[in-house]
Amino acid sequence: MSSSTTGQFATEQGDKLLRSVTSQIARAIRSGGADEVHDMRVAIRRFQRILVVLKPCFPRGESRRMRRGLKRVMVQAGAVRDHDVATRLLTRMAVSKSGPPELGAIVSQFQKRRDEAAETLIATLRRWMQRNLAASWRKALESEAALKGADARFCAVPVDAAAKRILPPMATEHFRCGKDAAREDASAGEIHRFRIADKNLRYTLDLFAALYGAALDGLRDELKDVQTLLGDINDCVTVRRLLHSLKASRQKEGKAILTAIKKRQHKKTEQFRQRFTAEFSSAATLRLWKDKLRSAGAASPAVTSGARTGAKTVSKTSLVKKLPVRRASAA
Repeated sequence: MSSSTTGQFATEQGDKLLRSVTSQIARAIRSGGADEVHDMRVAIRRFQRILVVLKPCFPRGESRRMRRGLKRVMVQAGAVRDHDVATRLLTRMAVSKSGPPELGAIVSQFQKRRDEAAETLIATLRRWMQRNLAASWRKALESEAALKGADARFCAVPVDAAAKRILPPMATEHFRCGKDAAREDASAGEIHRFRIADKNLRYTLDLFAALYGAALDGLRDELKDVQTLLGDINDCVTVRRLLHSLKASRQKEGKAILTAIKKRQHKKTEQFRQRFTAEFSSAATLRLWKDKLRSAGAASPAVTSGARTGAKTVSKTSLVKKLPVRRASAA
């Protein structure tokens, strides 16, 4: 794997991740269940990460069309997922008696809205499949059109060298956003931005994981644990927003539910602050992360680029210095 060029790696992994997206979309069309919608969203996010992180390696026109189409899917799937989250959380509260018992009517309203959102989503997914964007993408990848300039240089670099250049700055950004989110006076927006940064870094580590062996296992587990807490906080924010949209705050039982969820949100936020401060706040921890992220693959001599790059054999040392630093960004 480490002897592959970045262009070869991008083509192989992009095709693999797109196949996963197509498979999960087909599952969501057949069922439309909460698990299927969730798995589809995760598959799309993973594919979106490679489009962002290794952008120079992909056909620009097809990438833009693919991202636009998937963005529409994600917006509609988000509406379905939000109501699944609300139903699950309120049902859990009712069972644990941490909320008022009069939840049936509100849950029924959420379920009705969820069913309507799912119908819209499935119609969009069917159109996506009918357009067969995946086939257009693969045809563009196989066209062997030569890349030029900076794109060709980026794709010709050994993939382990690209990973060493891409990941440490993402870790720095992750720690910076985390410190902002862990402050006592952090806004909901800062916590949300960190949630996106955490998710982007985790999926990017997953993308390059084969280059590191077991070296990243602990880091990925730490990101997953933080992401779980951030997800719990976001679930509370989502449910509060949906309850307000139902005008539930005007009802006695609605006020009680909102109070219980707000209390849960504060608890999860405090748990996140304690966890981040304990495990991510020190400069020494960031140095450890960056050292591990610079350990991808093994040193190798000059490599020849893949068929798509159209570049000559180039020195790994000379090219890695010219690689652009790709910052973490929301897909």
